[in-house]
Amino acid sequence: MCGIAAIISFNDKGKERFSRIAKCTDLLKHRGPDYQKHIIESNYAMAHARLSIIDLSEASNQPFTTHDNRFTIVYNGEIFNYKQLKSELKQCGHNFYTEGDVEVLINLYKEHGKDCLNRINGFFSFLLYDKQTQSFFAARDRYGVKPFYYYADENYFTCSSELRTLKYITDCNTINKTALYTYLQLTYIPEKLSILENIHKLEPGECLTIEGNKIRREKYYSIKLPSEYKESKDINKTFLTLLESAVEERLTSDVPVGCFLSGGIDSSVITAIAVQQNKNLQTFSIGFKNNSYFDESVYAEMVAKKYHTNHQTFHLGETDAENELESFLNAIDEPFADSSAFNVYVLSKKTKQHVKVVLSGDGADELFAGYNKHRAEWIIRNQKLKTSLLKGASSITDLFPSSRNSKLSNRIRQINRFANGAKLSSQERYWQWVCFYEENKVKRLIDLSPKEGKYFSEIKSTYTSIVNTDYNSTLLADVNLVLPSDMLTKVDRMSMANALEVRNPFLDYRIVDFAFSLDVKNKIDANIQKKIVKESCAHLLPKEILDRKKHGFETPIQKWLKDVLKNKVEEYCLNKDFIKQQNLFNYEELKRVVEQSLTANSGDSTSIVWSVLIFNYWYKQHIQ
Repeated sequence: MCGIAAIISFNDKGKERFSRIAKCTDLLKHRGPDYQKHIIESNYAMAHARLSIIDLSEASNQPFTTHDNRFTIVYNGEIFNYKQLKSELKQCGHNFYTEGDVEVLINLYKEHGKDCLNRINGFFSFLLYDKQTQSFFAARDRYGVKPFYYYADENYFTCSSELRTLKYITDCNTINKTALYTYLQLTYIPEKLSILENIHKLEPGECLTIEGNKIRREKYYSIKLPSEYKESKDINKTFLTLLESAVEERLTSDVPVGCFLSGGIDSSVITAIAVQQNKNLQTFSIGFKNNSYFDESVYAEMVAKKYHTNHQTFHLGETDAENELESFLNAIDEPFADSSAFNVYVLSKKTKQHVKVVLSGDGADELFAGYNKHRAEWIIRNQKLKTSLLKGASSITDLFPSSRNSKLSNRIRQINRFANGAKLSSQERYWQWVCFYEENKVKRLIDLSPKEGKYFSEIKSTYTSIVNTDYNSTLLADVNLVLPSDMLTKVDRMSMANALEVRNPFLDYRIVDFAFSLDVKNKIDANIQKKIVKESCAHLLPKEILDRKKHGFETPIQKWLKDVLKNKVEEYCLNKDFIKQQNLFNYEELKRVVEQSLTANSGDSTSIVWSVLIFNYWYKQHIQ
């Protein structure tokens, strides 16, 4: 797990950028504190910051060049089946001089070309140079666990694990207003967009080839829904076997591996399986002092007690939040306002003091219908009477305060949100439910030109057009949008800011492909969500965990806006001169939303204030 950067010149003018590669190792050092190096050759420059996990020796340091000097690579990721692949490659005549997976990746590419990507079980982003063909090959893993930003013009191509590195190399600093507009709705920026004009992201399951100054980008992996779902026997047994294999492979490491344990179904299942293979397993969770609504640590401790793990809960109070806030904000490489990112940041920081690698339960909700919106969508599609009753109830609940800050006010918010969604088409409803702030409200906050508005509609359509009459299509839309752009981005940025590697057993490609071969009835029905996960793993978990309703990994943002963040709200949201000079937001509307966010009837206004605060802090640090 590392940080990478590279510059490829197309002419002498492009080579002028090579002088900037040296600083890239410093900019990426938090991702790889164990070793940093850069190289400059006649037509390219590469930089690498290493977090040593497999083969801790110097032999696997990067940039890595093969013994025959043909291939050079910068690689960020882990190949969990590398030992099996290495054995197969040896039988094909390939020689190895290290014990790491980077050399396996190079030989795999040498043997199979781009088809090597479909043989890898793991996550990655990399750039590889073939001196013999004078070509470059880059790729990103199937689901977007690891990031890959890039920029290209007539003079050079450059790529990196982080936006800040590319900004330094390219001098790009023009805000992409379509991306900002989308971010204010979602709280994150989709993989099809970047907050800076002309900087792009290689999307999940994509690769690109550079020959001369020609760049060819293509998809090597995508999920296809079957035209007909076949009945299969023993699906619970099949699933559990796949999950046990995925966990076992992800425990492969030359350093200790622990588990994030939130107290939810997914991390609890991973912990229960992992402890069977590692009796001295360390587990880690986070809680909030004096705030029972947001604190789930009691459930995590219940699982830890059952399996006798070496468990630690890090309890956060207001003072802790204030102390960590500045470093958290500085870790946000591209504007990102999922409030749970703060929890992941602090949890990663504390966990890194004990281990270098952890397993997590990310991915299960998207694959197996674990979110509240998945329940709501199922009800609308299958229970017309209940839908009508909830729509009717909204005429009453709409009169009461709604917010995310207590159980009752959040339930009122959910009923109102359900009622509004039930009036829409499935595609428009999907977009409303992935958004934290409605588009018509964002329009009052920021103006788009007709060209920018058209571009937004096109971006939105690429995600919503996936949704159709097949319920699984809503889950596939989440795997394409929410999973890489929100969940995996959050974990990558916050963990790697603290040089901690997070592995996701549920995103083993065998499990993902299996999940989308299942009829929806195996995932959700009138009584249960994540049905196959709960039924196949029921014997592993306490009943209290199995029966728990979904509770997001949330943060008490409204409370913080009123106290520990009060000065920052004043500085980044209510500074009229700054907002006017910035020329992006409608100041009067922003002021109104800030005022609403502090009331009992805050609705979703707290999310927009948090989003603007995050963006403007980033803007002052990186643009102004």
